[in-house]
Amino acid sequence: MSFKSMNEVDNFRYDDCHIVKRNNNKTDLVLEVEALIVKSNNSQNSQFVESYADLTQIYFKNSSIVMGIKDGMKVYDANEKLIEEVKDVTLDDSALNEVLNHLGGMYLQGIERIEDTNDYVLFLEKANEDQYDTLPSDTYQIKVHCDDVIMNWDRYLNRVQQM
Repeated sequence: MSFKSMNEVDNFRYDDCHIVKRNNNKTDLVLEVEALIVKSNNSQNSQFVESYADLTQIYFKNSSIVMGIKDGMKVYDANEKLIEEVKDVTLDDSALNEVLNHLGGMYLQGIERIEDTNDYVLFLEKANEDQYDTLPSDTYQIKVHCDDVIMNWDRYLNRVQQM
């Protein structure tokens, strides 16, 4: 790999980041993603402009999955009256494994490090089957404990166009 970023999860943007697949590894959680944006302040960005990375491997070294949450939501009518409130649900082992086994095709909305720990939270969104479906999609938070987060990619693609 030409570029290697270590523990710089804040120096990336995940706007359109799509998980291609999860690779099996005995000790590491490894995700292959597309459309990861390398921020201008990233140590591996010598162009100093935001650019898309080519296919990127994200390694959570010596990782263990701590817990998972399916995000709740609030549903309002057109008059902003609350119709329904769905609470967050902590995933049991079976449901968590189901989510982890189907990461391919999900969107990675972000990775945040929990301060003063080796824990990270992955924010995931399961895309609806129909791209024109306006119903809310399922979103998840997966807490991962690991030694390091390493991101590798071979080349840069286009600059990010600001709208």
